[in-house]
Amino acid sequence: MAAPWFARAASGTPALVWWLRSLGAKIGHGTWCESYWLPEADLVTLGESSTVNRGCVVQTHLFHDRIMALDTVTLEEGATMGPHSVILPAARIARGGTVGPASLVMRGETVPAGSYWIGNPVSPWKGPAAQGPIQTTEQNS
Repeated sequence: MAAPWFARAASGTPALVWWLRSLGAKIGHGTWCESYWLPEADLVTLGESSTVNRGCVVQTHLFHDRIMALDTVTLEEGATMGPHSVILPAARIARGGTVGPASLVMRGETVPAGSYWIGNPVSPWKGPAAQGPIQTTEQNS
């Protein structure tokens, strides 16, 4: 009920963070949350300066053999979920870890600190960003 008239309009604003906190989510300062898809907000921890981009799903429940199982999901400080990515119950993105766009973090997986992962399911990304920030040098003419 809240999604049509509030959550969609509040996406990416402090109002969404306040609303999710009122539902029980543990959200640190400086966190950017552009998705209201936290079905059981009280099982979600978003560390300081973490990012949940547009269209992400922070899934805290799964059905298996007609049995519903709930578990926590944690994004540690500085962790990032790329746009339209999904994280399943009991999963964690460690401090400074990044999950690329349209990626799936499977149940119980941990994305290591400071690493880049991408894919469905996620695996380590070996692209240019995995080497760290691009270093530039100034040349004198």
